[in-house]
Formats: sequence, C-alpha cells, structure tokens
Amino acid sequence: MLLTRKIQLHVHASDAEVIQNHYQTLYRWRYIVFRALNMVTSHLFVQEQLKDFFYFTQDFHLKLTDQLADGVGVLNTSKLNTTNRLLSKIFKGEIPNDILCCLNYSLSSVFAKEAKSYRSGEKSLRSYQRKQPLPFKGRSVKQLKPEGQEYTFNLFKIPFRTYLGKDRQKRILLNSVFHGKTKLCNSSIVVDKGKIFWLATFEVENSAAALDHGVIAEASLSINHPVTIDIDQDHYLIGNKEEFLHRRLAIQAARQRLQKGSSFNHGGHGRKRKTKAVAIHHIRYGFMK
Repeated sequence: MLLTRKIQLHVHASDAEVIQNHYQTLYRWRYIVFRALNMVTSHLFVQEQLKDFFYFTQDFHLKLTDQLADGVGVLNTSKLNTTNRLLSKIFKGEIPNDILCCLNYSLSSVFAKEAKSYRSGEKSLRSYQRKQPLPFKGRSVKQLKPEGQEYTFNLFKIPFRTYLGKDRQKRILLNSVFHGKTKLCNSSIVVDKGKIFWLATFEVENSAAALDHGVIAEASLSINHPVTIDIDQDHYLIGNKEEFLHRRLAIQAARQRLQKGSSFNHGGHGRKRKTKAVAIHHIRYGFMK
C-alpha cells in the first residue's frame, strides 16, 4: 500500500545567499518542468494522430514502432524513449535527468490512458500550468538522517530539513525509512509562494490492526472541546470551541435559509413536498435550536 504525506521543508543552510541560490534553482527547475510537460504532451499527440493524416500521399505510411523490433516501423528507438531523448536534447545540463525521466514516464502513462478520448474528440489535450511539482525517484533522496525531532537529507545536492511539528505519523514513517523498514517511492517537491513541500510516497504493508479488548477509551462531550478521549493515562482533545461554534452556526443558518425558501417551493402534495428540503436537512444534521 502506498501512502503520500505532505511534509514542509526548509533549505538546510545558514547563509542567506546560499538559501536564495537554492530557491532560484528550484524555481528554474519548476519552469523547465512546466515547459517539458506541455512539450511532451504535444509530441505524443502528434505521434498519435500521424496515422490519421489521410490527406497525405499513399506512399506516406507510418507505424510508430522501433525499426529494430518491426520492419515497417519508422522510429529509430522505442516510442517511450522518443520523448525522453527530446527532453534530454533540450534540457540536458539544466535540470537533473532523474526529474525528466520521472516526468516522461508518468506523462506517457497518463496520455496512453486518455489517447482513446483524444482520438474520438471527447476530451481536449491537457494543458499544464507553471506551478508544477518536481517529480523524482525515491533513491534520489540521499543521506536521510534524524536531527533532533526533525530529519535532514540531500536532494540533487540541495540540503533540506523537515518541519514536522506535532505530527507523529510522518516522524514514524521517516524513522522507518531511515532504518530500512519502509521503502521511499517516487515522490515530488512543490514550491509555491516561498514555501517548499515534499509530497513523500511511502510503501507500507497493509496489515490489519489487532483490537485489544483490554484497552478502554472513554469519550466525553464538552463546550470547550467537542470530544475529549481518555485512554489509560493519555488525554486527547478533538476540536475546539471556536470550530464547534462556527460549524453549529453554519448548520443553523442553512436550516433557516431552507425554511424561508420553502414558501417558494411547488405545492401539489401538501406540506410534505413544501418542506422536503428542510426534512432532508434534519435527517443529515439533526435538529439544532
């Protein structure tokens, strides 16, 4: 089973100029990924439509396969490698090749699934925006190690440090990766508005949780915290007063709007049809004064 978790990152450096240079590198890579996505999509679409160019001469017959594998093929490499060679030719040396390989493979897979809809005209070609994540393989994460309550690692020679806060699950997953118990799969980096986020994908075993009948959880309701749970010596608080009050007022306001709008509903079957929307609201949320 694959789990994806969003982890905030900081550039692990003390020099402001070094940090700025790393940010500029990430933004430059993001722009290249944006260009590469649209470029590969366009090339794949043209390759897919070549055999439908019936207005060419009869001598124009194309079969998009490798000549070595098929005698009537017109490609000098595999179809997947065509776009990979295109990206390498244009962006070689400007961005890590690992990012281009992951990008090309994932985009080719998506295009293959939607190719039938493109041919029939049921779906238009995808257009990618500038704020694209930077994909990479799990093996590209180097020197992952704990540093206090956080973790540090290098990615394409850029040092990063996590900011996990109070999230225990992410810390457990990273600790499991550090000890080799969990595999880190293809992930991505998102850079947006000066913040960096790591969309880390972990491969974990899907094991059923064993229920311990000896552990008793006591739940109580209160105004300050909607739900309070006590398990042995542990005390957990779920929600807060402000969130509960905000949600309560929203439900009440929705009920009042439905009641006012009931007078404009169509009749014909008496009161039941007039107040049908209010009745559904009561079933969904219950009656709250």
